Amino acid sequence: MKKKNYFWGIYDEFFYCITWPKWINLQITTLIVSFFSIFLSIFLYGVDGLFIFFIKKLFSL
Repeated sequence: MKKKNYFWGIYDEFFYCITWPKWINLQITTLIVSFFSIFLSIFLYGVDGLFIFFIKKLFSL
């Protein structure tokens, strides 16, 4: 009997107590996260290339 009440409580909380974001807000947030993920990967790629360049110069002396 306790398991049934437990799962019923989960169901009630999931459908009636949680406020879900609107579809447009979810799309905007997804676009922002995607943009910054791509920007950060390009930035880190550049920084890595810069470090490789300096390390090659340092050890080629």
